[in-house]
Amino acid sequence: MPGGHRGSTAQVTGPAPLSWLAWLCATVTIAYVVGAPLWVADYPMMTDFPFHAASSSVFRHYLDPGWHFDEQFQFQVLAAPYLTFYGLAAIFMLVLSPVAATKLAAAVLMALLPIGLMVLCWGLRKSPFLGLWGLLAVWGAPAHWGLVGFLASLGLFAMALGLALRVADRPSAKLQALLVAVLILLFFTHVYRFPFAVLMLGVVAAAMHGRVDSIRGLLIPIAVSSALFVAWATTRANLSIPEIAWAWPPAWSRLSEAGAYATDIFIGDEDRFVFRRTALFFAVTAVALLAIAVARLRSWPKDGWVVPAHAVLGVAILVFLGLFLTLPMELGVWWYVFPREITAAAFLVPALLPNLPRKTWAELGFVVWTAVAIAPLGEFVAGAHKEFSTTTVHFREIVRELPKAPKLLYLVYDHEGSRARNSPYIHLPAYVQTERGGWLSFHFAQLEGFPFRYRDSADPEAVVPPQTPVRWEWSPQLFQLEEHGDFFDWFLVRRLDSPDALFVTDPSIQRVAHFENWWLYHRPRPSTGPSGKTP
Repeated sequence: MPGGHRGSTAQVTGPAPLSWLAWLCATVTIAYVVGAPLWVADYPMMTDFPFHAASSSVFRHYLDPGWHFDEQFQFQVLAAPYLTFYGLAAIFMLVLSPVAATKLAAAVLMALLPIGLMVLCWGLRKSPFLGLWGLLAVWGAPAHWGLVGFLASLGLFAMALGLALRVADRPSAKLQALLVAVLILLFFTHVYRFPFAVLMLGVVAAAMHGRVDSIRGLLIPIAVSSALFVAWATTRANLSIPEIAWAWPPAWSRLSEAGAYATDIFIGDEDRFVFRRTALFFAVTAVALLAIAVARLRSWPKDGWVVPAHAVLGVAILVFLGLFLTLPMELGVWWYVFPREITAAAFLVPALLPNLPRKTWAELGFVVWTAVAIAPLGEFVAGAHKEFSTTTVHFREIVRELPKAPKLLYLVYDHEGSRARNSPYIHLPAYVQTERGGWLSFHFAQLEGFPFRYRDSADPEAVVPPQTPVRWEWSPQLFQLEEHGDFFDWFLVRRLDSPDALFVTDPSIQRVAHFENWWLYHRPRPSTGPSGKTP
């Protein structure tokens, strides 16, 4: 692979202030592109984000009796170890509001995309600044579905791969410990990506065997991660494992829609234009670096390390591309399965770029160029999120009418109002549980692969909402008051026309508030306990 060999004697040369300035510019670029869309809106325009916030509140307030979470949920943190996002947000909630804390946690995790790719480039003996192009993957389709844990796992996967290459190249106890820590963090962030990281450790060991002094530095990380995977698999055996309906032969037609699966986030073509413009900058960058590398043929690495190292990266890209072509769209309760893998494959491609010239001015120039290329994408997405915020004003007004810890059933009929292709309103009422506690008619906790689940309804101390059918939240027309509404005291509906007819069979249910297309109803019930214990 053309590029620079950055061995112990291959240091970047030039004034130190320029190097510090390059790192400062890189940090500001990451903070802006990742953070701007999250902070310009009261609620991010991300489909599943409200439930991430609500789940974080469960972690934060589980032992607070006024929130009533311990009556509903019990944890299964090893069987479904998706803990990093919720644990981090719960910690931030100690000093921030629930929504702000969840946004900050999401920003930290999404920033792992460029940071992880920077570590991978460093592991490949290149300038880490090449990894700034990992920002391209931050605000694609997975982010707008709210798949924050998945995106963070890609950054951690790249980080683990870069550290594994570095451990094979120059083993040390510190690097081993750091690699083990990253693998454990990956396990608790998104366990689905974890076995691929373990697999790639084996690929690195096989590719580097005989080309480095020793691969023993990888043995401890492989042993620890394998033991962790076995422990998870044993615990997971108590849960049902969905059968995978593989697409075979591979669905090659998906390649023609790969760009849409990764970047088609808004209604219309403006989003595709912005992504294509940014991709054009990337192509120009790649051509320029390749031309520089060809002009500097004598500086190409002469050892046998670089080619197999890049071959390892190629294996990872091909694995994810193969999953994109063969996985189904739906796996058990999980949706949008195979489209995620095109983002995973494309995310790693910038690590194949030829290296930068070993000059501080070159690195600073590259960072500025990359910022100019990618910042407009962040600005474009932030504008759409800010616009979405204006459509949630009436939601924020109507939920002020709700008490602490309500038993809330919600129905979303109307999904119009934003530029998002995937409805950002479908789970919006989960913010009520985020900020007030209580119960919801639908919750991710009824999905098996979640770090907590509903308690057994036969438990005399459990207060659990009735189970809802699969895709209930997307099918409000299935609602029948007599069948689904008895448990609940509050009913929140998003609909253009009046939903009064839904509650006509129970005269005790009265409309409390109506703001534009949000309607709130209440069924008064006599208290059965002290105030704060029963809503």
